[in-house]
Amino acid sequence: MTHEHTNVGLIKAMAWSGVLLVACLFVTFYMMGFLPPPSPDLSADEIKQIFIERKMEIRIGTALQTIGFTFYLTWAMSITMMLRTMERGLPVITWTSIANAGAGLVFFMLMPFTWAALAYRPEILDAWFIQIMNDWTWFVFILSWPPFAVFMIMIGIAILRDHNVPRIMPKWVAYLNFWCAMTISPAVLILFFKTGPFTYAGLIDFWFIFAVFFGWMVMMTVVTVKAADSLKTRDRVDAG
Repeated sequence: MTHEHTNVGLIKAMAWSGVLLVACLFVTFYMMGFLPPPSPDLSADEIKQIFIERKMEIRIGTALQTIGFTFYLTWAMSITMMLRTMERGLPVITWTSIANAGAGLVFFMLMPFTWAALAYRPEILDAWFIQIMNDWTWFVFILSWPPFAVFMIMIGIAILRDHNVPRIMPKWVAYLNFWCAMTISPAVLILFFKTGPFTYAGLIDFWFIFAVFFGWMVMMTVVTVKAADSLKTRDRVDAG
């Protein structure tokens, strides 16, 4: 199989854009005072006061997020290009991953849009409305785990079904993707708790899942860059 027309440099740049997303998220969450998130056990008036006191930081943070979070699409598509090289016949996994990347971008972009709207004029908004919309935004961030888990599973299946010799990505990457898909599933529990480790500010449903998901992004960035380099090496061998 030849990849002579593949722009390996562009794919690698797209893969590294995922690290920019992770960095943007950490920086902006810290800037906005959302690391850790405000507890869901806070009263509506307390949540409103946070948005009033931090409105400028939240506006700047969300402005940066609208740029940085866009990199989810470029990052996910760099992986999808690698999955395409693994598939034979009808590219079911590839097309599923393309659709999944678009859906994932929507979830990422909903967060800054909502927080920005709340920080635009928080003084005149009812406290209960700010509280509900803040809950909604954290639900978007954490409760949206299923599409991302599906992407992880698609990556794992593609690697195990890879027809290339040697494989484009090693088998351990497949198993790690399956593990990540399983370990982010407790995110669904945020629906049932306002205190403790299973809230959207808790040890498990924020900190643990946060570490797993964004650690996965960094890991897949490195793996994808190496996979793209391997395509260039294969092309040289084929040309020789």
